[in-house]
Amino acid sequence: MYKINFENTIINYSINKKSNVKNITIKVKHPNIVTVVSPKSVNDEFIHDLVVSKSKWILNKINEFKNKESENPPILLVDGDKIPYLGNYYVLNVSKEKDIIKCSLTFNEDKFVAKVPYNISSNEQYIKLRELLINWYLTEGSKLIKERLTIYSKKLNLYPYSITLKEQKTSWGTCSSKGNIYINWKVLLAPLDIIDYVLVHELCHLKYMNHSKEYWSLVSTIFPDYKEKRNYLKENSLKLNI
Repeated sequence: MYKINFENTIINYSINKKSNVKNITIKVKHPNIVTVVSPKSVNDEFIHDLVVSKSKWILNKINEFKNKESENPPILLVDGDKIPYLGNYYVLNVSKEKDIIKCSLTFNEDKFVAKVPYNISSNEQYIKLRELLINWYLTEGSKLIKERLTIYSKKLNLYPYSITLKEQKTSWGTCSSKGNIYINWKVLLAPLDIIDYVLVHELCHLKYMNHSKEYWSLVSTIFPDYKEKRNYLKENSLKLNI
């Protein structure tokens, strides 16, 4: 991890050198994750000078995330909260029960229903319900992801070795050189067409392990508006979270 100091703010950044890239790219993601992707031939001193020259832009991006974060307060998983799933929001009903010792969570008639012990603390309730909710996303989402993947695999004639739904901190999906696709469960909070785009994005990497013109041309055969969907994920990354 490297760092610079700009306007009394410490900016940490990491360097990811790749043999298949020609240009240097600086990526800023929430929360304050700055990554420089560069060709392997570029030395660290040159990259550091570049980051210094882009300090103002990087700090502005970080502040943009902070502003968006204040506009999108976190879900506390209390009675009346609205839980996102497939682009819609469903009310969470929480009832405190005296005769139970474990939290439970179900999805019934377009709403989430949770039962928690009567004397549970707010922090413990949040931790337990979040764990149950993520497990629900993983269970239900895995079924949906596999169904949607089958559709687009047939259209593209591209079939992964495996597909796994899990949490990823900095990406919506990844594809390994062995043909394993990993999808961030948080994408399940987005509308279905966005989920489909992420799946197509990763499927196309089975043929092109890069973001070349040929790669995007293949993506556009399914989603001509892929740029709009890509921008949706960038603009709504803070909303797609619990």
